[in-house]
Amino acid sequence: MKKFIVRSSKFRHVFGRDPRIEEKFENIQSMASAPDSNLCDANSKYFALPWRGGGGPFIVWPFSKPGRLPQDMNLFSGHGGAVMDLHFSPFIDECIASASDDTTVKVWTFPEGGLTSSMETSTVTLSGHHKKVIVLRWNPVANNILASVSYDNTVRVWDVEAAKERMCFSDHPDAIQSLDWNYNGSLYATYCKDKLARLVDPRNNAVAATFAGHQGTKGARVSFLGDRPMFVTVGFSKQSERQLFFWDLRNESKPLSEVQIDIASGALLPFYDADTSLLYLGGKGDTNIRYFEIDDAEPYQYFLTQFQGKGPQRGLCMVPRKALDVEVNEVARFVRLTQNAMEPVSFTVPRKGDQFQEDLYPDTFAGRAALGSEEWLGGANANPRLVGMNPSDPTVRQVVLGDSQEVSNGAGGGGGSAPLS
Repeated sequence: MKKFIVRSSKFRHVFGRDPRIEEKFENIQSMASAPDSNLCDANSKYFALPWRGGGGPFIVWPFSKPGRLPQDMNLFSGHGGAVMDLHFSPFIDECIASASDDTTVKVWTFPEGGLTSSMETSTVTLSGHHKKVIVLRWNPVANNILASVSYDNTVRVWDVEAAKERMCFSDHPDAIQSLDWNYNGSLYATYCKDKLARLVDPRNNAVAATFAGHQGTKGARVSFLGDRPMFVTVGFSKQSERQLFFWDLRNESKPLSEVQIDIASGALLPFYDADTSLLYLGGKGDTNIRYFEIDDAEPYQYFLTQFQGKGPQRGLCMVPRKALDVEVNEVARFVRLTQNAMEPVSFTVPRKGDQFQEDLYPDTFAGRAALGSEEWLGGANANPRLVGMNPSDPTVRQVVLGDSQEVSNGAGGGGGSAPLS
């Protein structure tokens, strides 16, 4: 096994800061347990998590209102069972998808600023799974395309605007534990209880590659590394060691690298920032968040350091980079779900001067769709649209396809329309 390797880096002194009491969100009343999800989600304006009560309620709360949450919350309460996962639309802040124990997926749109009264009827209900739905992921490029994972061992891809299932992949022999879209939304990766990671081409409904993963019996996660031809899996060895494996998309024979993290029982949650090439790992039940700098050459990872919180985290989510405070050189922000609070954790790079740090802030994801659903369903590919981080130049960049991406007609269209019409 390879150990952590440290090198000189501009991110060597990234510092994670525990929130002050006035920055926390307290009186969180969520006793939900969802081993295959992050248990919470966030975009640039809101966070969301399951709430106490019958019927599978959840809340969406604005970051602009820290402090103690009200006892009587306005709830999204249209499900007939517990909410297992939540995922905000990447293209419109006031839209969120929910997965439930009741076998359905629901998509909700809500007023800017959050609910003013409880909502029982979703904008769209997607039915087709036969068992509980545990994971949701919006396509990062195509408008209205949503993937869902269920205990019926299927991955279904939905056209939300049409409220129709477009694809169903049913070749997993056991429970699917994780799903992640690649950088341009043309493939997704899954990790299955049979200890295999799979790359799936959804539009051809076929497995593109299969990788033999971690040998432990506990759950594992998969995450692509931006536009690199690589992905990572985090899981367990037979001896319950938590592991980080690096894979080349073009080589199914063995991992590029294997890193032993520690021995603990909680599942690791991977979060990759393609702009800074930093990989963050936070474990359920842990008090820390580790971070690594990723490189294209062996050993592929360089351990930087870790943030140490004051209490264990039950869930974890990452805020989009376009919400970061460039004036204090903030390079990442997470929200930790603890026992009864949501705690923002800001990661900054200490530097002198107040000028914009261009090397810390390359163009980032703009939150604008590069393709419409019909274009994507027809086979078109496009990279995500990007926006400048410099406050004086907030320009949305045109779609630029890399040499490694397959280009088809119509790849430049789509616009930034809302996920629902």
